[in-house]
Amino acid sequence: MNHKEYNRPLEFDIEQVRKRNKMKDREEMKKYKQLYTDTMSDLNDYKSLYVRQRSEMENYSKYKEREIENIRKNASSDLIKELLPVLDTLDAGITHDPKLEPVRSQLLKVLQSHGLQVLEVKGTKYDPNLEEAVGVLDQGEDGTVLEEVQKGYTLNGDVLRTSKVIVSKR
Repeated sequence: MNHKEYNRPLEFDIEQVRKRNKMKDREEMKKYKQLYTDTMSDLNDYKSLYVRQRSEMENYSKYKEREIENIRKNASSDLIKELLPVLDTLDAGITHDPKLEPVRSQLLKVLQSHGLQVLEVKGTKYDPNLEEAVGVLDQGEDGTVLEEVQKGYTLNGDVLRTSKVIVSKR
């Protein structure tokens, strides 16, 4: 616009001020839009970080709970291992004095309440994960456990002691 188009110089000045103000407003609006975009980006970054950290904390909490549960399940492991020779002695003693059977049953029941299980392997297929072959005989079906020399036990599903067995081999 030209100065001559205006009837009065004051109108020209007013129009110039308006244009400057509009440009200022546009620049300021642009600045605020950029600030808004940056802020939203930061907010999304923090939100993502929060979600990841919360997930990590939940996973850590679950891991610790499993670890504590394992410790509880296996806390008595050492004590039970020390009691296994007592069970072996009772097993041997029962052959001489059957009156020991109630004592053995009671002890075994207490140990079973803590997760101990007796491996029943006689007549089954030989499994090196559960049994240790201490002898071999030429009788019966190949790879079958013929006789159990020493009982094996599991504690909460894990092998505590393998069974000592005699296996058939042809």
